[in-house]
Amino acid sequence: MTSKLYENGHQIDGLDFSSKMISIAKSKMPKANLIEWDISNGIPPEFQNNKYETIVSTYTLHHLKDEAKISFIKTLLSVLEENGKLFIGDISFETRENLEECRRKSIDYWDHDECYFVFNEIHSSLKNDCNCEFYPLSHCGGVIVITKR
Repeated sequence: MTSKLYENGHQIDGLDFSSKMISIAKSKMPKANLIEWDISNGIPPEFQNNKYETIVSTYTLHHLKDEAKISFIKTLLSVLEENGKLFIGDISFETRENLEECRRKSIDYWDHDECYFVFNEIHSSLKNDCNCEFYPLSHCGGVIVITKR
């Protein structure tokens, strides 16, 4: 998806903890501003003063514990323009019960080190800062759209 945005002339600032992934992305998008970075350290200094219309995160934030997810999302909101949108595509569930049901059915290959999204808990923690919507795409995944007010 990012390469399509790049091909259509959008400025890309991107992060990944993997130097190999950064190298691959740079070969496809040489003018993109790509940084090797661990999001558990927040936003890199190079991006902290920027303002974005849109931020996209795919299959990244489940590596953070729930409290760290909320903190990082709030940090991302600080660099969004008013009415800017944050799109989070990840393993996600509408309720804790949905997550637990999936975990029970998938226990043999469930990754216990990852912290998957529970939309109603995320929404509850962020409802004073933004508007949140959830679009389930499968039994275990979806897109959370957060709009800064």
